[in-house]
Amino acid sequence: MKKKWNLDGPDGNIKYWHDLRKEPRSFFSRQSGGGSVMVWAAFGFNGQVGLAFLYGRQNSPKYIETLENHLMPFAENIGGQNCEYQHDNANTHTPSARKNYLNSKNVTVLEWPPMSPDLNPIEKVWGFMSRKVYENGGQFYSVNALKTSIESAWCNLEPKILQTLIMSMENVYTMFY
Repeated sequence: MKKKWNLDGPDGNIKYWHDLRKEPRSFFSRQSGGGSVMVWAAFGFNGQVGLAFLYGRQNSPKYIETLENHLMPFAENIGGQNCEYQHDNANTHTPSARKNYLNSKNVTVLEWPPMSPDLNPIEKVWGFMSRKVYENGGQFYSVNALKTSIESAWCNLEPKILQTLIMSMENVYTMFY
């Protein structure tokens, strides 16, 4: 799954809470947020995929390339024959070329109802990471600094948290069926 990270802080970060007993913090703002980074990531019970920094507009061929270069090596490293993969129903994820590619690799895509709430565990992971990346009102002066912070947050996720999120999915699926 992918997430956009902004140099000036998370989307919608226009207000902040502060302790009235302390000096208020000042934040700078650049036109159009100053830049951003798009990241794709995935994880399994036994580990995490290396982050993929995405460039340009994402379409089905680029998505397949990301899966080939990041998901498949991860699946092979953990003995992922006949693995299951979950993603949302975004347009780049639904074309037949993507379905054919995943089928050819023996990857089962978990059924996910269209227009359903996004309960994918990676969304919780993005939240954990955002708190680390943007802690203390974090803003970045360069894309490289932002990338370094994102990579650090990804690498420092506790495996137990990821495993707990995966185990929670059993309860989610019973809600839909």
